Amino acid sequence: MSGEEVVSVDRDSEAIVRAILKMAEDRANAIRREAEKRAKEIIESARREAEEILRSRRERAEREMREEIARKRSAAEVEANQIVLMTKSELLREFFRRVHEKLAAIADGQEPGWNYEEILTKYSLEGANILGEKEVFLMGREKDKSLLEKVAKKLEKDGIRASVDEKTVPVIGGVVVRDSRDERRYYNTFDGRLRAYREAKEVEVISRLFEGV
Repeated sequence: MSGEEVVSVDRDSEAIVRAILKMAEDRANAIRREAEKRAKEIIESARREAEEILRSRRERAEREMREEIARKRSAAEVEANQIVLMTKSELLREFFRRVHEKLAAIADGQEPGWNYEEILTKYSLEGANILGEKEVFLMGREKDKSLLEKVAKKLEKDGIRASVDEKTVPVIGGVVVRDSRDERRYYNTFDGRLRAYREAKEVEVISRLFEGV
């Protein structure tokens, strides 16, 4: 083999080596680019996943916060309503307690401007007329017996024969009128009138006491 042939072989070998190196470099570059692309995809996927986790946690936290606020608001509203209802109930009891005391004071002659004897006379006459009786018996408090005796005499002017029953009734005031056979009674007492008033007017009283509440 001549020198020229040796040189030629070396050149061919070098060309082959360069070609192989080029192929290797190209492959390496391709692998590197693919690796970089995949790395970017992995990083991007991880970033999106991380953001999704954060978003989910944030949404969950916000949702839990809203739910907690709603629960507390609901609990506060329930408590406030209970307080209002309790206050209304207490004020209503206080109102009728004072009315009860007022009636008791009237029955005991402690309220100027109210003539308890006249009230008993009116109630007794009303009871006799409703029963449709000309002879009746009057029952009231033990302390009212002397007043009822006076009332019985007044009823004679209206053509009604009235007597005071020895029996008493546990009432604030007023009178129970019964017929001579004690088959029918008409309860014209403060207690009954107050009870009837409460049943008929409680809604109106509540409205007037708590208007705007």
